[in-house]
Amino acid sequence: MSGFVVWFTGLSGAGKSTLGALLAAELRTRGVHVEVLDGDEVRTHLSKGLGFSREDRDTNVRRIGFVAKLVARSGACAITGAISPFRAIRDEQRAQIERFVEVYCSASIDALADRDPKGLYRKALAGEIKGFTGIDDPYEPPASPEVTVYTDRESKEESLARIVARLEELGYVPALKRSVGRVRAHLRPPLGRPHGGELRIRATPSAPRGQLAEYLRSKPVIDLDAEAEIDVALFATGALSPLRGFFGEKDFLRVAREMRLENGLAWPMPITLPVSEEVAGGLRIGAIATLRARDGRTVAMIEVNDVYRPPTSLASPLGEEDPDLARALTRGPVLVGGEVSVFEPNTGPSVHGVGTTRRMFMARGLTTVAGIRARSLPRRAEEHLAKVALEITGGLWVQAIEALEGDGEPEAASLSMRLRSHEVLVERYFPAERVVLSAGLPARRGGGRQAVLDAIVCQNHGCSHAILVGSTYAGGVSGAERAFRVYAPGELGVVPLCFEDAFHSTRTNSMATSRSAPGDASTWITLTEAEILAMIARGEAPPPEVLRPEVFEVLAAGPRSQP
Repeated sequence: MSGFVVWFTGLSGAGKSTLGALLAAELRTRGVHVEVLDGDEVRTHLSKGLGFSREDRDTNVRRIGFVAKLVARSGACAITGAISPFRAIRDEQRAQIERFVEVYCSASIDALADRDPKGLYRKALAGEIKGFTGIDDPYEPPASPEVTVYTDRESKEESLARIVARLEELGYVPALKRSVGRVRAHLRPPLGRPHGGELRIRATPSAPRGQLAEYLRSKPVIDLDAEAEIDVALFATGALSPLRGFFGEKDFLRVAREMRLENGLAWPMPITLPVSEEVAGGLRIGAIATLRARDGRTVAMIEVNDVYRPPTSLASPLGEEDPDLARALTRGPVLVGGEVSVFEPNTGPSVHGVGTTRRMFMARGLTTVAGIRARSLPRRAEEHLAKVALEITGGLWVQAIEALEGDGEPEAASLSMRLRSHEVLVERYFPAERVVLSAGLPARRGGGRQAVLDAIVCQNHGCSHAILVGSTYAGGVSGAERAFRVYAPGELGVVPLCFEDAFHSTRTNSMATSRSAPGDASTWITLTEAEILAMIARGEAPPPEVLRPEVFEVLAAGPRSQP
């Protein structure tokens, strides 16, 4: 199909970026190649140095229009999201672009002021900010847009549906009909797209040498804590795609309040780099700093684009009980944002990057895969839930991981014992050709936001579904489900499979959960990992209803924890 441009216009905060991200995700499922030109990102790169005079604003819009026209000429869809306040300059772009769809995001000033996290509208209305578009600087609504969405009284799903319907009417995108099912199946990639549509693997080919090493020796040093060290390694493997590095303040605030990046893409958890006041004083915007692991190695560098202090409190879309946000707000007195390049990721040979797992899935012919970031030993409970998911998807990815330092149980098996236990279980009780097993980096224990992040990590590794077990997350399975409901159905691109904890039911004489078996906890046979390890330490074998004998033999023969 020929390319086209979807031009979102509207006041600041009217929903242009959010709807643009949703539209991009929807069009990609229909086989349309999409490029998103976000207004803030364009000003950071393509229009860097331009101000907000009438002349500079027109220049910015012309640059966006020129790039969008090139994208459309190549047969793709360009989605633009800039205020573009002046009607004449928008009409100029319409005249130059053959297939131009103008979407006006309409919202009242009162509604925009209420949803404004920084309070800029209130300040502009009070006269504290001058030249604010829509208050004391003009905004000229379109005369005849192809679509007008009323974001102050429509849900984002309703607005998206009307935009897509108009594109279908114009013949710019294929309609979802049974007759085109085969065409859509042909266009669909063999594995699901990564989050945001692009894998970003931040590892460099080798450690810095020669002039680069000498150059870095003169740069400020940021010492990583355990959590940031893991995040750096995840950047290197591509698991946190499409992130390029640690959050700046804009992304931090919007993710905290709305669980979206500043560009509108769904993202649940602030990924932050804390530093002391002393270190922050030596950092400059645009400068390079090195990142040092706890063992003293220089593992990465960061191009600093923001240094900021997090607020002490913020409202969460998940309500007052949000342990992930509480943790993010207390990470450090100062946070540093910027793009990261990783030289020496702290990973082992069994820690597979996103490209490796995707190749392994494709080599096995697996196109739908359920992934689980397994934080506990493979008990019969985990085996049962994995097999339920395997019936749905036909493929299974198990990432054996440990809890982040300080987050785990006092008695926990080492990663090597966990990995070996999973290997034995897969060899004996699963169709091995349908299962891929990896080691993983230590992971946070958290609430609903962490559940969504775990699903995104699975998605980036090539999974279509993510297995999420209630006891893994604060708030249980209901907390995880509540976090996923923040987003529109299908928006994330990965299907959450949220399970209550499984157990052996004496009432049904089978594996079950509280959703599928009658009886109270007195009818459940189950043990925690700590209880299993304590039994083994006493020379006792856990009941076969809880642990396979083969897994018991592995644990009995090996060390319980890392030396």
